[in-house]
Amino acid sequence: MSDYPKIVVRPPGPKARELVRKDEALISSSYVRFYPLAIESGKGCIVRDVDGNEYIDFNSGLLCLNVGHNHPKVVQAIKKQCDKFLHYSNTDFYYSKVVDLAEKLGEITPGRFEKKVFFGNSGTEAVEAAVKLSKWHTRKHRFIAFIGAFHGRTLGALSFTASKPVQRRHFFPLLPGVIHVPYPYCYRCPFKLSLPDCDYWCVNFIDELVLQKYVPSEEVAGILFEPIQGEGGY
Repeated sequence: MSDYPKIVVRPPGPKARELVRKDEALISSSYVRFYPLAIESGKGCIVRDVDGNEYIDFNSGLLCLNVGHNHPKVVQAIKKQCDKFLHYSNTDFYYSKVVDLAEKLGEITPGRFEKKVFFGNSGTEAVEAAVKLSKWHTRKHRFIAFIGAFHGRTLGALSFTASKPVQRRHFFPLLPGVIHVPYPYCYRCPFKLSLPDCDYWCVNFIDELVLQKYVPSEEVAGILFEPIQGEGGY
C-alpha cells in the first residue's frame, strides 16, 4: 500500500477534465463532488481513474464495498443471475432468491422473534417506510428526531434531517409533526454539562420538557435515532 497513490498524469488529467466538463453540462448540480476524480475501474481497495492514476479507495464506493471492488465471488454471482434474467417486479410476482435473502437477514439480525423484511433501494427509502409503518401501526402522527441527524433528502425523510441548513432551505413546508431535540453527545454536550453531575439531562430533557410542556406523548408515533450520529449519512 505504500506504493499508492500511483500518479502518471497530474490529476485531474485531460480525460478527467473533459468528463467533468460534460458532467457539469448534463448532470444535476444537486450532486456535490469534493474532488475531480473520474473512476474507470477498481480491484480490491484500488481504483484507477480515466487517466491511469491509481488510488486507495478509503471511501469504499459509498461505504458499501466491504469486500472491495470486483470481488470474484460477487462478480460471479452477478453474472450467474444475468444469465437468468435482469429484472422482475417483486411487487407483482414471486422469486426464490428474494425469499432466501429475507430468510438469511432474519437469521443474522438480532432477536429470535418472527421477522418480516421490507426491501428498499436506499437508507432514505428505509426511513420513509419506517415513518409510514409507525403511523400506520400507532395511528399517531408526531415524531421526535435529533439536531445534527441525517435521515435522507426526500421530502419526508428531509423532515427528520437536521445536519445542514442548505439541505432544508426553500423546501418548507415539510412533513408536519416532527420536532428536533439535542442529540446526547457527552464529548461535546449540547447542554455544556458532564457526567455524572448532569444526571443524563439530555434524556430527561425529552421527558421533562418536550413531552411535558410541548408534545403530547400520546400523539408520538416514534423517535428516529442514530446510535452513532455521523455526517450526511456516513
